[in-house]
Amino acid sequence: MRDSGVEGLGKVPNHWLIKKNRELFVERKEPGAAFLPILSVSLHTGVSESEQDETQNFRSKVRIEDKTSYRRVYSGDIAFNMMRAWQGAIGVVATDGQVSPAYIIASPCNQIDGEYFEYQYRTALFIAQMDRFSKGITDFRKRLYWGEFKRLSTVVPPIEEQKGIIKKIREITTATDEVVEMTTKGIERMKEFRSVLISQVVTGKIRIS
Repeated sequence: MRDSGVEGLGKVPNHWLIKKNRELFVERKEPGAAFLPILSVSLHTGVSESEQDETQNFRSKVRIEDKTSYRRVYSGDIAFNMMRAWQGAIGVVATDGQVSPAYIIASPCNQIDGEYFEYQYRTALFIAQMDRFSKGITDFRKRLYWGEFKRLSTVVPPIEEQKGIIKKIREITTATDEVVEMTTKGIERMKEFRSVLISQVVTGKIRIS
């Protein structure tokens, strides 16, 4: 292990690299098109895989009619809302589409898997890094511009290890989701049982001494 040199990260395996994003991405600036679905980035789930609902929008609730002002994205790209990146609004694109001009699109080179990058940058440590590099006097005015995004530091294991990490995360997610589902069902059953007991007490079916 060796020191990463990234604030708060600590040590990483010796053969893992630390690179600036300028070495890992190029900015994509292709205009959108009328036939493409409009995608959005959630703070909780990353880039949506389906067209944004008509009732949703980024601040004003008004959709932009000229689709050429949108930005085209391709599967594997990284998209982030420059106004909310410091909150974790960043993710990998799973399907071709287009996004708001408030988003910045980073197209990865072959050194990094977009899905691995998303997992990394949605951790508290790397959200904090985006926060530090965002410009603005107040939270409301913070922006993570392309110039600052390029200066961010990213942990880069060999590409095969990145894919192994992705596989492991998926396994962990599946297992924990199953536990959450079982726990949720158990809680609901206990609530139902409590309701039945209360009902029986107040109707005299359970006698109190």
